[in-house]
Amino acid sequence: MAVPVLPALTMALILLGNVDGGNILVWPAEGSHWINLKPVLQNLIGRGHGVTVLVPNATLYMDSQDPAGLTFLHFNASLSEQEFIDFLEEYLEFEMYESHQMNFLQRNIRLYELLSKDQDFFLKYCDGILKSPAVMKKLREGSFDLVLSDPLYPCAELVTEVLNVPLVFTYRFSFGQTVERMCGQIPAPPSYVPGTISQLTDKMSFFERVSSLLFYLTQDIMALSLWRTYDNYYSEYLGKQFLFYFSLDQTR
Repeated sequence: MAVPVLPALTMALILLGNVDGGNILVWPAEGSHWINLKPVLQNLIGRGHGVTVLVPNATLYMDSQDPAGLTFLHFNASLSEQEFIDFLEEYLEFEMYESHQMNFLQRNIRLYELLSKDQDFFLKYCDGILKSPAVMKKLREGSFDLVLSDPLYPCAELVTEVLNVPLVFTYRFSFGQTVERMCGQIPAPPSYVPGTISQLTDKMSFFERVSSLLFYLTQDIMALSLWRTYDNYYSEYLGKQFLFYFSLDQTR
């Protein structure tokens, strides 16, 4: 028996009621981290949420035409597109060619130098948002319900403090699973789980297991050292002591 369309639609509206989408602010990400984030944003848009993405003036991947349905809020960072390209080429040169010719110590020293330079770029993003009265005014007036961020890019925690909204992380990976292990408490025994970018597999000899352990230790040391810079930045901005590690640990 056919059911009349109009009465059926009316009944469905009565039973289901109104569904309101949220208003989501997305912290900037670059490269593969932005590529990883895009399907999430497309899903959110498809579910009726409003999505606003913070986009720096110098970006290689964050195309304002893709995906459709996003709102873009631009900000200026004291960083040129050429500087970003130069760093990307420098890092790829290290990963693809130089690192294989280096011993363990040389490789980690060079990696730390590159991560420190990358960190300087991240903090310029932070300055471009947090220290811009015009951008912060727009964020306060945006009536956002939450902030979505890839934790590789810092300072989303500071905006959530200012806006008093929840923070949600989405993450590809950290080197050596440092963030996942130290803040997310994932089980990753070095004798069985090779760290990301360690070039090891789950089939390891005794010496490879020792190498895996040393790799984890060096990644943890580098992360804690780099995070101290964030600790100082966060504490200075908020006017009180604030630990970057604590913010990652509390956001699950």
